[in-house]
Amino acid sequence: MNKSKDKIMKEFLENNAYFVDFFNAYFFDGERVLKPENCMELDSKMNDSNMDLEKHVDVIRKYNDGNLNSAFIIENQSYVDMSMVVRAAAYEYVAYERMLKKSKKNKSKEKLPMVHILVFYTGERPWNAARQLSELVEVDERFESYFHDYKMNLIEITGNTSYNFNEEDVYNLFYICRSIYNQSIYEGTSNHFGLVKSSVLKVVKTLTDVEWLDLEELEEK
Repeated sequence: MNKSKDKIMKEFLENNAYFVDFFNAYFFDGERVLKPENCMELDSKMNDSNMDLEKHVDVIRKYNDGNLNSAFIIENQSYVDMSMVVRAAAYEYVAYERMLKKSKKNKSKEKLPMVHILVFYTGERPWNAARQLSELVEVDERFESYFHDYKMNLIEITGNTSYNFNEEDVYNLFYICRSIYNQSIYEGTSNHFGLVKSSVLKVVKTLTDVEWLDLEELEEK
């Protein structure tokens, strides 16, 4: 993702209400299972000593409501990346390694929180890259039962799937971008959005780069 798109999406998703809305829409069909007040910030830099690399994810939150103890990650992606499924798997397991190190340091015997990563694809082209590891790997049938497949959780604006977002700003961002990409916004057949915040339209402008959205004019208003 280019720097401007990455920065503005990161700022948008750092709002905990927006952040959990994506996961509620994806995993729970819009039911408000996850609550923003139960989110806690975690450093998005994840050191992987095995690969001697520093992994960066866009937004990561620790979540604990007394019943569910998990880590949630959103990774933004503005273009189709053939390696995304591998990157997502790496981010997930680096997060586990990081928590394991912390657990050992604290001499904790509790099990690690589950990690959930969601890739939010904001590009115009349909996602045609691998969504699971087996699409990239030539799996020999003799080893098929031993192969550890990885399935990536992906939300794409250009897809046919509808998502039940509860947050109006998230709904407007997602479906205005979709209606721009599929041209329905110009045909009068798109969703009715009502009053849309200028801050949301700025994100739409950055993601879609449509000429008729003037950022300077939005700043004034």
